[in-house]
This record gives sequence, structure tokens and C-alpha cells, in this order.
Amino acid sequence: MKTVNVSFPVHIRRLHEHEDIKYKMLQSINNQSEYDRLQSPGNDITRCDYTTSRFDKERGWVKYFIDPLVNHLENWCKDTNYNGFEIYDMWFQQYTTNSTHGWHNHGHNFTNVYYLELPEDSPQTEWLDPVDNKTVHKFDVKEGDIITFPSFLIHRAPINNSMSQKTIISWNMDTSFPDGYEAGNK
Repeated sequence: MKTVNVSFPVHIRRLHEHEDIKYKMLQSINNQSEYDRLQSPGNDITRCDYTTSRFDKERGWVKYFIDPLVNHLENWCKDTNYNGFEIYDMWFQQYTTNSTHGWHNHGHNFTNVYYLELPEDSPQTEWLDPVDNKTVHKFDVKEGDIITFPSFLIHRAPINNSMSQKTIISWNMDTSFPDGYEAGNK
């Protein structure tokens, strides 16, 4: 077998409206009546609406987030030369002490994580190097950042050993071809 090392895009950019929407979103998430505690081997997510809501745009926190997000993604498309994007799923996850989300990946072209609440003592998302499937790296993120990376990338939320709560918003999206490219053409 021959292995060819190829770079892949990982984009980290701050959401400009973070300070304006953070507390409204957190209040809405904390008041949301439909959510799950996801527990399975290797996973213990304190609060999550992945299975109950998926991409229900009527959730209160989504209403605060969607306009700044669309603006952010439109600028991201301009910077990366994609013609557009389509969001498929969007959910929140909250991690309190000892919460974790084990190794996993997603479908679609890109996975995104918005760090709505990321105290300094909370763990950052880790990813597994796709070349050797052994080396673990951390995304260098801070609260207010949005990270966009290829959905095939195996990643996890390590155990939250702090007493602080971490809250993220995640979504999957597909992109249209970059400017100048057409499907089937090289």
C-alpha cells in the first residue's frame, strides 16, 4: 500500500457577534425543555438536543444564532472559493464535570463546531491524524471560535476534568464546488 500525505483544510475563525448572542443563546439552551443526556460506552454528554431537534429552526437559541452564522459561512465561502453551503443538522452539546464524547466522525463535507462556552480549564476538541490513525492533536480554539473541518476527520471531546461547563453548537454541511470547477471536470 502506498500512502500519500495530503493536506486538508481546517479553518478557525471567531464569530464576530459572539459577545452579543452568547448569553441569550445560553439562557435559551438552559431553558429548553427537550434535550437528552447521551450515555453510551465512551460517551457521556450532559445535555444535547441532537436526537430531539436536529435542524429545527424554531428553537430559541437557533433564532439568535442563524443570522450571524449565515453571515459567517457566506464569508467563509468567499475566503475558500466555495459557491455556497447547505446546513443539514444543528444541535447543542453541554459538558459538565466528567462529560465526554468519544472518537467519532460525521457525514457530509464539513463538520463545524462553535465554542459558545469554553472556559480556560475546559478541554479543547482533539483529532486523530488521518495518516497514522495514532497521533492525537488539539485544535487551538477559544470561546467564540468556529472551527470548520472535513467531516471524515476522527475527533472527540476529551473528558471534562474541570468544574466548568462547556457548551458547543455543532452542525454538518455540504458545500458546492469552488469557483471555476464543475462536477465531472478536472
